[in-house]
Formats: sequence, structure tokens, C-alpha cells
Amino acid sequence: MTYFERLRAGIARTGSHLCVGLDPDQDRIPGGAEGAYRHCARVVRETLDHACCYKPNSAFWEQYGPEGLLVLRRLREETPPEVPFLYDAKRSDVPNTMARYAEAAFGALGMDAITCQGYHGADSLRELTRYRDRGVYVVCRSSNPGASDLQHREVEGEFLYQRMAELASSVNEDGNVGLVMGATAPTEIADIRRLSDLPFLIPGVGAQGGDLEASVRAGLSSDPASCLISASRSVLYASAPGAAAAQLAADIRAALAAA
Repeated sequence: MTYFERLRAGIARTGSHLCVGLDPDQDRIPGGAEGAYRHCARVVRETLDHACCYKPNSAFWEQYGPEGLLVLRRLREETPPEVPFLYDAKRSDVPNTMARYAEAAFGALGMDAITCQGYHGADSLRELTRYRDRGVYVVCRSSNPGASDLQHREVEGEFLYQRMAELASSVNEDGNVGLVMGATAPTEIADIRRLSDLPFLIPGVGAQGGDLEASVRAGLSSDPASCLISASRSVLYASAPGAAAAQLAADIRAALAAA
């Protein structure tokens, strides 16, 4: 099965569009890489019934050095294989370097999908998309306040984020490309949904204060994978991660029903 086929199957199995971010902060979790592994393994165990996907952010594992990547690989191997792991690495480089990023993510670490930047162009993105059974989410409109510094610059009558969506669509020959659209920008989500039917990864719900209902309403299409809603800190550091994930999954279902 491809990444998006497994994602849709996971949504059907759990009744949830929730993607749980696994971003261990060494200032909040003691015990180094092993402590991060134990904490995140517990979160995965307690949230399996409520999450269709997990999203480890590369920076939070690389901070521990080689041991961090080793325990991340262990966490991937110990999670049921039908549950996809989305590597939030936001990689970007020239094609021969991007090919090595792809091998690191999909080969060495066993990840099922990756986030990336499209600034280097189509030839660079194709080093990721050539892995037909893996997913590739291109950052289109990010969730941080500084997104407007460049992403809203006009290029030949279009905003740069609109051009990025067009670029992502141009490399979607095998149906394995999606877009990252921040939940803090529901207007832009609606804008891109009018232009594209690609699946959206929507981060920024929870600690970042994104608008869940407006984002779902703006991004939903007939594809079950059209709105993958990501939350990290609000689940990862909850006293009861399973309960926090269950509540967020229920909130997402309510937003989908109202959309």
C-alpha cells in the first residue's frame, strides 16, 4: 500500500483525522534520547486508538545526536506497521543532495512520508516523489507569524504560496504529493483548496492557536485524506495523552460534520 492508502485506511480504522506530533523537548523530558524514546513510546501506546498518523519532527530527535535517530528508528519499528510515520523534516536542497535526504528518511529511518520545501524546484522535489509508495508534503503556507514575509509576496500576479501549490501539483504524477497548510491561515487554506485537490497536512492546532473549525471547513474535500490535522504539544505533554487525543479527535469529527 502507498502512504496515502494507508493514511485513508487509518482514518477509517480509527474514525480520526488526528496526526500526533512527536517532538520531545529535552528541557521538558529528562533522560536524554532514551528518556525521549520512553516518553514518546508511552504517548503512542496511549493514543493508538485516536491517531491515524504520527509526525516526528527531525529537529527534536537530531538534538540528541546519533542516539536520537537510533531511538526514533526503534520507535518506528515498534509501532504497528500499518500506522504511518510522517517525518517532519522540511528538507530542501539540490537534487543529488535531496536524493540522500530521501534515502535517509525512507531508507535508514523507515519513514512513510516527509515534509519538504519546494524552493529548489521540481527537479529537487522529484528526488522525493520518485518513491511512489511514500508521501511528500510540500510546505505551501506555514503556520508561523513570519509566513507572510515571503509566502505572500506577489510573483507575476500570484502570491508565492499559490505558485508553490502549482509546483507541487506539477510533480504529483504518482498521486503521492500533498501540501502543508497552517491552521492559523484558514483564508489561505480556502484559497488553495479552490486551486488544488491535493491532500493537506494542517499543523498549528492546539498550542499554536490555529482555528480548527475554519481550517477543516476550508480544506475539506471528498478525499478522506484531504485534512490531516496535526497537534503536538497539546497531546505530547498532556497528563493523560490518550484522553487529550480522544478529545481532539472528537473535536475534529465535529468540525468535519459541520463543514
